Amino acid sequence: MQVRKGLLGVVAVTIAGLGLWAPVVTADAKSAVYYTGAAALTGAPQGVDLNDAANKDYFTISNNADGTTGTNSAQLLDAGSPTGLGNSAIQISKAGATNTWGSIWSTDKTFDLSQPETASMWIYASGEGASSIGDGMAFVLQNDTNGVNAFAHTKVFDSSSSTTPTVDDPGIGESMGVWGVDPGSYNQTNLGDSAISNSWALEFDTASNAYTPPYGAEVSAPSAFDLGKYYNSFDADGNPTGSGTTVSSTDNHIASNYPADSSIYTGTAQTGKKDAWSKPITFGSITLSPSAWTYDYSASYYYYAMQHLGYLDEGATGSGNLSDHRWHHVTMTYTPPTGSDANGSMTYTYDDKNADTGQPQTPANSATVPIILSKFSLADGSTKVRWGFTGSTGQNTENSYVIFDQIPGEADTSATATLSQQGSDGTYTTVDSSTGALTSGTPVKLEYDFKRTGGTKDWKDVNADLKIPSSISLTSGTISNPDGTDGGSVDLSKLSGTDLPVSMGTNGDGLTLSGTQSGKITLYGTVKDTTATESSTSSYFQGSNASSVAQLTGFSVKKSALNMDIDDSASTLKVNYDSGKDASVVGVAVPTDTTLSRSDITIYPELNKVALDSFKMDDEAYINPNYGNTGFTYPITNDKLKSGKNTISFYAKDTAGDKSPVISRTITAGTAQLGAMSGDLSFGSSALTGSASTLSRDGTWSLDVDDSLTSGSTWKLEAATDGMFQQNTATSTPLDGSLVYTASDGTTETLGSSPTEIASGTSDGTTTSTNIAQDWTTDTGIRLKVNSGAVEGNYAGTINWSFVNSVQ
Repeated sequence: MQVRKGLLGVVAVTIAGLGLWAPVVTADAKSAVYYTGAAALTGAPQGVDLNDAANKDYFTISNNADGTTGTNSAQLLDAGSPTGLGNSAIQISKAGATNTWGSIWSTDKTFDLSQPETASMWIYASGEGASSIGDGMAFVLQNDTNGVNAFAHTKVFDSSSSTTPTVDDPGIGESMGVWGVDPGSYNQTNLGDSAISNSWALEFDTASNAYTPPYGAEVSAPSAFDLGKYYNSFDADGNPTGSGTTVSSTDNHIASNYPADSSIYTGTAQTGKKDAWSKPITFGSITLSPSAWTYDYSASYYYYAMQHLGYLDEGATGSGNLSDHRWHHVTMTYTPPTGSDANGSMTYTYDDKNADTGQPQTPANSATVPIILSKFSLADGSTKVRWGFTGSTGQNTENSYVIFDQIPGEADTSATATLSQQGSDGTYTTVDSSTGALTSGTPVKLEYDFKRTGGTKDWKDVNADLKIPSSISLTSGTISNPDGTDGGSVDLSKLSGTDLPVSMGTNGDGLTLSGTQSGKITLYGTVKDTTATESSTSSYFQGSNASSVAQLTGFSVKKSALNMDIDDSASTLKVNYDSGKDASVVGVAVPTDTTLSRSDITIYPELNKVALDSFKMDDEAYINPNYGNTGFTYPITNDKLKSGKNTISFYAKDTAGDKSPVISRTITAGTAQLGAMSGDLSFGSSALTGSASTLSRDGTWSLDVDDSLTSGSTWKLEAATDGMFQQNTATSTPLDGSLVYTASDGTTETLGSSPTEIASGTSDGTTTSTNIAQDWTTDTGIRLKVNSGAVEGNYAGTINWSFVNSVQ
């Protein structure tokens, strides 16, 4: 008889569960507090490693910034990593370092105002402990002619008096290195001239620059004329924000504008009276001697307030939502001009991710402002500007850090994590808020999807660091590459505790994603025999130019009150297909409630996803007394099996309402059948000589026999043919000749319409593939005998293969 190929495999799986959903971390929970800069760096959220080979030249930190002296306080610092991978932070200012300046710029102009762009970053802006905080930092887009040396600066004092000192000092906190600097002038001044030109800035302002001198009153004494306050009024009450609201004079805030636009600064005169300094006065890094300055009677001194566009109030210093010793996330989304609109727009969204998990949360606030392209004075055809961060400190200082998880002008990315449980039909359903607690033994699937969603560069060198819930025992895992190819298996031996690093790509050097390509890591496992509540976990996909976090929502697991198991050694899980011999499964169903009897438990079998009749454990037809009060034997007749693999599954229910996890086994209905073949059997071309000859095969030929029969079963492969016939002729003329088979002992038989044995074997009970032609030589195997009467032509024929099995 003819049979078909089968494969032996034993797969243990268990399914489903009941209980209560129990997520642990709420999306909007406050993140961890770090009271020192060192602690903030150690506990930093994951970002892009700016020190690696791919990014080391992306930024420039110049010590030659326009009008500055001293050393740039900006630095690239190593930061802690929740993944153990590389991570770095940009330091703009350091707590305790007074009168400093800091700037860092993209080496090239990479922010394209004609394309959508996203900058995604974490910021930390707080003092050491309870120390005074100041002054903040600013994200800047600029086309300043100074390039990477751009920085706001001015002469600290500017008077008609020839004895007035004229010293450049960028260390004036309220300007943050980008806005115009109040020069303390007798005369009204255009502050835009001292700002970074051709720029737009978004400030993260942690200091209150809101001193307002008493209107109409002369300052009566030098001690009351406090230079440190007098020229410190950018955030004065009542300053218009452009959106109908006013600036809170005491609150931290986020706001934007065009620093070199003189119209955003409003100057107000204040009258002072003549008096001489009685002692040296220090302002910033400048010390004035008593003889260096005197007041004129009734002289006007100007102080300046600044217009804040897209104003976001983040609460009081130290207790609000900016300088509160936490990491905060900012997403900046630029939309280029569309249609007839010559301007773009920028939306900045604050605190939109949780620093502990890296996952989205309800933002604190958001604003959208126009981006007026003409402000950048771009040359015709140019669309790109430089971008970076600036900052400066006066007497108050802070740690100002930035970590990028997506760099503008690079790749926009995303990642997700999903947990699914397998049902009795073999399909997986997502575990969500409507799902009960997973029962021990439930088979589960963890899927981690990562995707490039936009940007101008590929997402490069992507590897993963996965956090595996402790209640899941992994059994296997696969990687799907972005191009759709198989990325191989996940090396589960790398699992350490709950941390599973996954190296992807050739030699583990990471994957590259282009366009909207996506990849996937899929892990399979089962729920451990435990009762637990799992917190949400964050897994990281780290590339050289972008990082994304995939959060798996928390869930609960519980031990099952009713469990099943199968005794493989007592079961008959392999039979030969169409042999008349039946398979059987020997199992147990054990309730934790020992008062339940057999009559209280019902077993529900399923074969190849088709439900079979259920039975009571006390049904005499199924009782197996070898396992006490819990055993059963379930027969599966041979005629219900398909050739190859069959899946038999069971679950149990008791009268108390408990349901066991599904437990499954594979039953193999063994066969012997043809497997892989290298192609048609060819004998090439040969010249007719008028004499008989025998042609060997043209090249190497192979034909596999796949054997999954039970041990001791024999099989025999036979071949038959109706002969070879001339092709492409009006009549199908037979070849004067025949196919022949020559055995290794030299015995030759002519192949005809009656079957001829070609190969045979005895199964050892395992699944094997054997190439029956592997030992054929030029003088053995199937060949073509051409008789002397053969005529020229192209000939072809068909070999009919069949198996004869002696099954056990």
